[in-house]
Amino acid sequence: MNPVHGGEGSGTALRIQEHTSMTQDREEGTKSLVTGGEASADVLMTQLCPLRLEEVVTKNALHDGLPEHCTAQATSEGEERCVSGEENPSEACGTIVQDVGEKEDKVQPALEMVALNDWNKLKELGKDVSGPGQKTNSLHSQKLMIVKQIVKHIKSLPQDSLDSHSSAVRCQGMQLITDCSKAKPPLEGKEKLDVVIVCVASIFALPSIEALQRQEGHKVNVKDLYNQTVAALEVMLRALLSEKPNPAELQNFLDHLAPWMTSEKAHERARAVRTSVCLLQAAAESPKFCMSHKFPRLGLLIGRLALRVGDPEKEIGHQAMEGLYFLYSLMWCQKEPERKMGSVTAVLHQMLQKILGIYEPTRTCENISEIVKAASALCEVLSVSMCTQAVTRFYPRLLMALLVQVHYTIGLSLPDSGVSRKELIPACCVVKTVKTLLLKMGCHYEFTAVEKEGGWELLTSSEEHHRGVGLLARAMVHYSCCQLWRILYLLVPFLERGDKQHKLTAMAFFVELLHMPQAKRLPEKYSVLRLLKGLTDPDPVIRALCVKGLITMADWPGKEIKVLVPAMINSLCGVDGRLVVEALADVKKILRGLDVASYVGCITSLLRLLFDDERVSVRSAAISLFGKMVKKVKKTQGLMKEEDVLDSLIPLLLHLQEGNPDMAEKCKNALDECSRLLEWRLPKQVGNGKAWHNHQEDVDEICQYLVKKHQENVQRFLFQSQCYLSSTQPSLRRAAAMFIGFLVMHMDSMMRMKDLDIISNALAGLLHDPEASVCIFAAQAHDRVLAVYWKLKYGLVEQHKVNSDSAEKHHSPPNHPATEGTSSRLCNAINLWKLAAKH
Repeated sequence: MNPVHGGEGSGTALRIQEHTSMTQDREEGTKSLVTGGEASADVLMTQLCPLRLEEVVTKNALHDGLPEHCTAQATSEGEERCVSGEENPSEACGTIVQDVGEKEDKVQPALEMVALNDWNKLKELGKDVSGPGQKTNSLHSQKLMIVKQIVKHIKSLPQDSLDSHSSAVRCQGMQLITDCSKAKPPLEGKEKLDVVIVCVASIFALPSIEALQRQEGHKVNVKDLYNQTVAALEVMLRALLSEKPNPAELQNFLDHLAPWMTSEKAHERARAVRTSVCLLQAAAESPKFCMSHKFPRLGLLIGRLALRVGDPEKEIGHQAMEGLYFLYSLMWCQKEPERKMGSVTAVLHQMLQKILGIYEPTRTCENISEIVKAASALCEVLSVSMCTQAVTRFYPRLLMALLVQVHYTIGLSLPDSGVSRKELIPACCVVKTVKTLLLKMGCHYEFTAVEKEGGWELLTSSEEHHRGVGLLARAMVHYSCCQLWRILYLLVPFLERGDKQHKLTAMAFFVELLHMPQAKRLPEKYSVLRLLKGLTDPDPVIRALCVKGLITMADWPGKEIKVLVPAMINSLCGVDGRLVVEALADVKKILRGLDVASYVGCITSLLRLLFDDERVSVRSAAISLFGKMVKKVKKTQGLMKEEDVLDSLIPLLLHLQEGNPDMAEKCKNALDECSRLLEWRLPKQVGNGKAWHNHQEDVDEICQYLVKKHQENVQRFLFQSQCYLSSTQPSLRRAAAMFIGFLVMHMDSMMRMKDLDIISNALAGLLHDPEASVCIFAAQAHDRVLAVYWKLKYGLVEQHKVNSDSAEKHHSPPNHPATEGTSSRLCNAINLWKLAAKH
């Protein structure tokens, strides 16, 4: 008889000897822990006192709670988790945060365990109670008291080690709970939740068996102790499930195991999958399991197991596949009501293997694809309500889970992850499953759009993954995918759960969904406040995505986003330039309806820093955004300081000479807006698109205009242009040298000898530039600077301001003889170069 259902003589007594290692294997351990008759409980009770628990339980007590992720229940659709969205328990398994009641002080375990030794009370509880309500209440309260004390003791056990004493406490406590489950009424609500959460966390959070054995050395056989403890847990969970054997209760149990199934630690994932499969098997093989009820979140269960089929650990993948066989057998029994529960024969098992496929570690993507197809086919022949539930919920959940799985797989593939690439599922295999799923969802247009934009390759790149996710989300928004509102609903609670991979993938998808009209109905705590919190996230990608999301909400009614601009810009400081321009792509929304504010200046200042980014795409995007922002500003608004505009003129003027037509167009537009705001009238040569090295008269005309019309700013322009003499781009070094040469020539009377020394030295450094054209035009500029120097030295031109430093009057130009000779030789080269250019 199945141990879940008990019965006379259904199990044997648990016998744990204090100093003797257990040698039974896992299966034998399971049998030895099965309880069902009074004899086994009698033995248990007689062993409680000799173990002197007060000497065992008190050391290394845990903190008072369980991780929040282990206690959360998806009791409503709004709080349902995404398939892989449960939080990572390994991050918090060192502390147990779930209160099983009020905060309790430390007490002596021996005194409290006395209550458990009253076997007469427990024996009464084990009988069906049909007497007066008062007696029922009394017995039920005794049962609750016993369970509460057991939970308290298990909760106090050390989480970093396993010895015979702690193993005995766990095993005996869970066996007592198993016995108590026979008493009616059954445990409900918080009481049952506390039992499951505490017992699961107490075992799953233990280090791996290998680590535990290293701690204990040869003193005990940790593997046997652990197997006995796990077996006791599984027997207890089966017994608790047998109190209400239906899909809703089964799913409730599996929900409590789900957070551990996404752990970064393989041994935690393995424990959760094994126990989940144990419960599914118990349900499938139980004649009493009632399938007239429906699984509340069937798609969620399929998705969880499907993801673990693709686990890097083969044993986990194999067990997850077995779990799917049992889950599908339950669904099959609902499809065929005449098939009785518990009749899972070898024939049915083989049929499911043929439908879902046999687990193949090297081809897990094919397994998952077959699971997706089989889910669709099976759901279509179920009842209408079942079909609606499974299909509409299964696809969105599995889609998000697969995207996270891609990111997780990429992370494990990195050189410093410590995981061999041979042990991993190739990310492209998971992406292949994503493609299959999209087509099953009917997202054909979305599929094509992602394909055209290279989205699949982006998904499998560690640096570009979030861009691939965003591209897919944008395509789904653009084509109004019918599943988007459900995905949005799933992501709301998911954003604050899980590890880095979960959060980043979810955020990348979420910020794109904010373009949906339905997103405007999100409460502020799930939208503005959540993104505002993300501005301080240690991950720069998360911060950039949050800025992008907040800008999207800038024109939402009732959302005051503009006041958050300083915090948004501050969060982007030090962030990669490409992320910055992506985050600010739609920043002009901030200016809508704005009268007076100081936000524009801080945004344009950040963009100006990106004008000289080494990547042309970043430079181009920053300059384009800068021009668009300036265009929105009116002179009377006072949104930008004049200095901010002036500081952008020379960078824009020089970047016109990059030789990139698209860049030149964007620079010209930005310069036009700057001159409008300054009320300047730049000469036509600025925007004619001609290259300065072929039309030196243009740069001469521009410099003459600046000196003549804006003398008060030419020193600023001269200083800014010198910075570009050391640019990594030859075109900018060349343009800067030409600009400086002509500007100094027209500024002759405004120059100081000291400044000319600095400029001359800087230009001399380019006379041996690896780019020939830079050498040539630097030599020309150097000659012009020297000419101004000699004019000032011999009084051929009167300075506007006499220098009081008498020593400077006798200062000779730096390296004069050598420079003059080099200049003469280069002049000959220049003439030859010009002649060649004409032909």
